[in-house]
Amino acid sequence: MTVLILAGTVILAVLALGLGMFLFIFFRRRQPDYSQPAVLAASRWADFAAPIQTGAQFLADHHPRSVEIESFDGLTLRGQLVEHPQPRGVLILLHGYRSCPRIDVYASMPRYYQMGFTLLICDQRAHGASQGRILTMGIKERYDAARWAEFAANTFGREIPVYLGGISMGATTVLMAAELPIKANLRGIVADCGFTSPRAIIAYLMRRQYHLPPRPLLALLRLSCRLFGGFDLDASSTVQSLSRSHVPVLLFHGTDDHFVPKEMSEAAYAAAQGDKTLLEFPGAGHGLSYIVDGQRYLAALEDFFARTLPTGRTAP
Repeated sequence: MTVLILAGTVILAVLALGLGMFLFIFFRRRQPDYSQPAVLAASRWADFAAPIQTGAQFLADHHPRSVEIESFDGLTLRGQLVEHPQPRGVLILLHGYRSCPRIDVYASMPRYYQMGFTLLICDQRAHGASQGRILTMGIKERYDAARWAEFAANTFGREIPVYLGGISMGATTVLMAAELPIKANLRGIVADCGFTSPRAIIAYLMRRQYHLPPRPLLALLRLSCRLFGGFDLDASSTVQSLSRSHVPVLLFHGTDDHFVPKEMSEAAYAAAQGDKTLLEFPGAGHGLSYIVDGQRYLAALEDFFARTLPTGRTAP
């Protein structure tokens, strides 16, 4: 009897550890209200408050329309739509892990609009105004990206060029979506500092930040994801997706990124089968390539759009 009690105690402890890791990594958390200047000023994004506020003012001036779709598993996903009067296409923008469009997208958003794009700025599942308690670091979100692309096609016509764009987890999401059967006129993917897979980035951070042995913990975490989240931690990766796709991709990564190593974008680039470009930005930390060298960043974007848009579509 003592042995059974001990065994049961160990099993419960292991399951509790797995559940604890799962909740820590994947469960929704309340986000700071960065629309409040004092909150933004007190955050780690304080140095970038000016371009963020400029983007916020741009959005307010253009009166975005609130839109929503239903995910494949019944969640209501919400976003904001800024329509361009003479669009070259639709650019769908996805933010990163436990972040929001204000932090990840607003600074560059006015320049995308100046390039001639209608903007669809999305809250990922379990973030912002979108429903969901569990985020999956791209595993389920890739299907959400495909749904947003199809929403754009249904709204503006099947012929309109559509681009998927994302930063950090958003970049992983759109790259993982590359192999999905998207019915929209998908012309390309723009991915800034994405990781190759949930397993890879969790293992990297376990070693680097927490000095933990990844192998046994990842096995337990994978089991927890299946039990508590209904997804497989190893269901997809950017390398796998791009090796099966010919969608053009433009990849950005900072060389001083200590959250997602640049080698992850290099691996995605090596796997890509279609038109591909990778730009690395010396001195740029995580998600800061545009801030460090906006001119080079924007020039690469313009070249990518010019190369992948249908013949005859030019900047307005």
